[in-house]
Amino acid sequence: MNLAWHSVPLSQVETELATSTEVGLSLDEVSIRKTRFGSNALTAKKGDSSLKRFLLQFNQPLVYILIAATTVTLFLGEFVDAGVIFFVVLINAVVGYLQEAKAIKAIEAL
Repeated sequence: MNLAWHSVPLSQVETELATSTEVGLSLDEVSIRKTRFGSNALTAKKGDSSLKRFLLQFNQPLVYILIAATTVTLFLGEFVDAGVIFFVVLINAVVGYLQEAKAIKAIEAL
């Protein structure tokens, strides 16, 4: 049964699958095929945890540069500048996480 179903005429598909497009399958045949082939359902893939998705927001080259700049400004004693840079990095991560969470929710709704 390794046919290229999209290129097979409908009458041959009906013959191969022992069914009819007019009548369909009987309830007995449905239960037999369900037992033999399993349920016709997709299994959902488990996604990453919320914490992991948040931490992955920091896994970007520009964020690495900004964290390095924060470290350098801390060593130079510029605490306000270091705080501002770190705050920008943190806000970027929060906004990215919220956008990703909204996109995941939209995909799950589909």
